[in-house]
Amino acid sequence: MYLISNIMRLKNYYLVLGVLVAIVLLFACRKKDSDPQGNDWGPYNPTPYTIDVPEGFPEPVIPEFNKMTVEGVNLGRYLYYDNILSSNGLSCNSCHIRSLSFSKQLFVTLAGETKSIPPHVNLAWNPDFNWTGSEPVLDNLCLGDFEPEFFNTNKDSLFSRLSKSSIYPEKFYKAFGIEDINKLSYAELKQKIVYAISQFMRTMVSSNSKYNKFIHHQAMMTPSEIRGFNIFFTEKGDCFHCHGGDLTTDNSFHNTGLDANPTSFNMGRYNYTGNPNDIGKFSTPTLINIELTAPYMHDGRFQTLEEVIEFYNSGVHNTSPNIDPIMTKPGKEYGLGLTPMEKADLLNFLKTFTDTSFINNPAYFNPL
Repeated sequence: MYLISNIMRLKNYYLVLGVLVAIVLLFACRKKDSDPQGNDWGPYNPTPYTIDVPEGFPEPVIPEFNKMTVEGVNLGRYLYYDNILSSNGLSCNSCHIRSLSFSKQLFVTLAGETKSIPPHVNLAWNPDFNWTGSEPVLDNLCLGDFEPEFFNTNKDSLFSRLSKSSIYPEKFYKAFGIEDINKLSYAELKQKIVYAISQFMRTMVSSNSKYNKFIHHQAMMTPSEIRGFNIFFTEKGDCFHCHGGDLTTDNSFHNTGLDANPTSFNMGRYNYTGNPNDIGKFSTPTLINIELTAPYMHDGRFQTLEEVIEFYNSGVHNTSPNIDPIMTKPGKEYGLGLTPMEKADLLNFLKTFTDTSFINNPAYFNPL
């Protein structure tokens, strides 16, 4: 009986041991299937991210193919600031500097054209992008950055750097459920990177300028700013036709008479559409943080806001093809005719568009 009892105990021991080994092997296999690097990241379960829409703003349109998540925004924020995407040390914030409302003074293309870099602010409400509207989808906007003119990205080293990173394999998994970055094609990897950066850029919302507060009865303006407000929002200045509302842009295209005979880059939207009616037309820029984003116009031809005001006051080329009718209304054929005091008042009002809380928001700081 004693021998039989010992044999039974031994059988039970090996049975329990076998079950434990099976469980361990099963766990290891599942872990290996979900994470080739052997890390335990938990289940893929991204948290939906909802933009807090400011008062007066319309609802943003978020595409179904790139739903915003907390994890996607977080990944995008890291990639926005990281030069890991380039072979030349550049990153998104190289051309979109926080203190300049995420813009840059100027960029010279490989073709030798000088361009002003638009700010990254309130992009969730833009229907198209670039000065000519050449990109209609924010989620594709940054794809061109991988090319030689910007990041000059090395495909092979990009896969290596990201997959060997101490942070990105997990962040890609949590944002998009990608278990192994190396299993993506180069096109797929670039698209996921751009999706994440786009999610982050959609969170970059400015609505706390003095102007925003004033129109929602939360702040007062000085007498000079009020006079400038009245110039801006009446036929005296006619600014409001293109720059009204909380977003300070009509998100359309206009020829405001910058050139009598536009050529090359100055032909504007025509270079994208080929439509002669688009010659000289450019996208209406937002005026939010306009004080921080000098120089001005698509080519940075004006260094100061004073120069911009003087252009509209006395420098418009009213014979420019397709010039917007607003620029040549009766009584304005030769400019606005503002006095020195009125120009100073308009300048003071334009500075009320500055939102320092936007550029100082910790949510937009470099996380690296």
